[in-house]
This record gives sequence, C-alpha cells and structure tokens, in this order.
Amino acid sequence: MNSKERVLRSIRHQEVDRIPCFYLGKTDINKALAGRFNIPQDQSESLLQRLAVDVRFTGPRIIQVPGEHRYGFSCGSIHSVLYNEPGAANIELKYPLEDVNTVDDLNKWCWPDPDWFDYKINEDSVKAWQDKAIVAYDMGIIFLYSMGIRGMEQIMMDMAGEPEMAHAIFKKIADFNLERIRRFIEANPNVIDIMGIGDDIAGQTGLFFSIDMWREFLKPHLQRMINLCNDYGVIPYFHGCGGFSALYKDFIEMGVTCTGRLQTEAKGNNFSEIKKEHGKDLCLWGAIDGQHIVIEKSPEHVREHVKELIRNNFDNTGYVAGPTHSFTEDTPIENIIAVYDFLKG
Repeated sequence: MNSKERVLRSIRHQEVDRIPCFYLGKTDINKALAGRFNIPQDQSESLLQRLAVDVRFTGPRIIQVPGEHRYGFSCGSIHSVLYNEPGAANIELKYPLEDVNTVDDLNKWCWPDPDWFDYKINEDSVKAWQDKAIVAYDMGIIFLYSMGIRGMEQIMMDMAGEPEMAHAIFKKIADFNLERIRRFIEANPNVIDIMGIGDDIAGQTGLFFSIDMWREFLKPHLQRMINLCNDYGVIPYFHGCGGFSALYKDFIEMGVTCTGRLQTEAKGNNFSEIKKEHGKDLCLWGAIDGQHIVIEKSPEHVREHVKELIRNNFDNTGYVAGPTHSFTEDTPIENIIAVYDFLKG
C-alpha cells in the first residue's frame, strides 16, 4: 500500500496497513532535522521520505504584486497581511481597511487578484509525489484574512452591527479563494487529492463568535467551496487552530470529509471523545500535541502520547496523524524523530 492509497483509504474509513501521517515544521527545525540526517537543506523531499510522511502540501506561487500594493491577504507569504511588505518584520499600526465606512469605499480598494499566482505545480514535484497524497493547503481562509485587512475587533464589530460590511468583505475574500481553487485544480488535472479549506475561527476556549454568526456570515461561503471541490472530485478538508468542534455536525451535513488539527488543549478537542461521536463521518487529522508534549517532554513521553492516540483510534482508520501546529524551533529534534519513527513502525 503506497502513501496515496493509505491516506485516501483512511479518509474513506477503510482498512489501512498503518496510520498515515503528515508533517509541518518551521524553517529552522527543518534545517536541524536535515542536518541530523545529513540531508542537503534544499532537498525537503528527502527529509519527508526519511520521516515516512504520506502527505505532500502544495499551493499556488505568488508571481507578481503591483508595486503600489503594500497590503493584501495574498502578498508574499499568504499570512503577511500585517506587514509593510512581503516578509518584513515591522507590523503596521493600522490595518488597510480599518477606517473604511461604506461598501462603496470598500470596493475601491485594490483587492488581491487571482492573476498574481502561478498555478502549475512543478513537473519534477508531480513525478516525485505520484504515490503521495497531495493537499492544496490554506486555499479557503476567510476570517483570518478579514482580520488582516480590517482588524479583528473591527470585523467582529461589523458582524455585530454593520452586517452589510461584513458580508461584503467575506464575499470578496471568498470569491478570490474560489477562483484560486478552481484555477489550481484545472492547472493540475488528476493531481490534487485534497483541498484545504480551513480557517482560524476559534481560540483555545472555543469559537470567536456564536454558531449563529458563523452560519450567517461564513458557512455559505464554505459550502460554495465544498460544492466546488465536489464538482472536481477533490476531497474537502477543514483545518484550523483552536476549538471549533461545535461545528462538526454542520460540517458533516455540508459534506466536509476531513477536519483537524485538533489542538490538544482547546475546548472540545478530546481526541477519544471526538472519535466516538464523529469518527464514522469525519477523518480526523492532527492531535499530536506540538504545543506542549513534543516540546517539553522526553522521547519516551512523546512515544506514549502517540501510542495513546493510536489506541483511541478505535477502528484503526479515519485518522491522519500529525502535529497540532507546525513544529517550532524550540522542539527537540529527538522528539520529532520519536513521533515519526513510532508512526512508521
């Protein structure tokens, strides 16, 4: 059974030979791992193969941004919305649309354009990944981007008191996302297996807003993305930080197939309980505690943590193991190795 088969079978709740896994790590920890294995730092594929990782994450590449466009939820790194320019470290004191008061003024802003991206995956990567599960990552983010251009306080004030503004902002971002999803799939026929349409809509204590507000403002756009995935035969995967398990019943009704990354300490994210309640309908991703256990404990504790997750995966399928967050620079290398050595058996 190869990696693609292993992941797709687990998503379908079919028998697998072992629990499939994904990997996410910050640049410095990737360099440290590569050094430990004597792998050249420009050979990330070799590192993933050494760890026996089944999933490969990919996405469109930014190729052009108008010179005057200093802001935007797509410039450079997709999360550089608060910075002076892509990759800069100085956070602006004002959000670009913080003071906009009307939808007409909102529409005058230089919104990011799907034309700024190259959607074709490198042919060498396609060949190297042909037996891996390919995930288009961070393609459906709406609320996080709205915070980056409007500010968290202001966009939530819009949702509460100026719904027309909130609806307009969310639709602009969702339309941008939908077009990028469409172009990315069409540029790479029969390559993309899974579409990451998640968002940051919760903290450790639960949702940032009421379920009713999520259903009014964000759910319709998420449904549009799910429908688009279904049109192309691509699996929808909602991933995010925090505790959003209150939405799982909605997800199942909407056709979401996978969800994660089950941040261990967040409200409602007890892996065993989620598996019991929703494990027949959702494939769960993540749950390996990259916030505390893998950072603070010994390799022995880490192995026991992963072993417990596997034990609580009662039917030994419907689960793709991986970190709750990207492994950070303060994570002991030995602990990361312990995770993946245990998973590959």
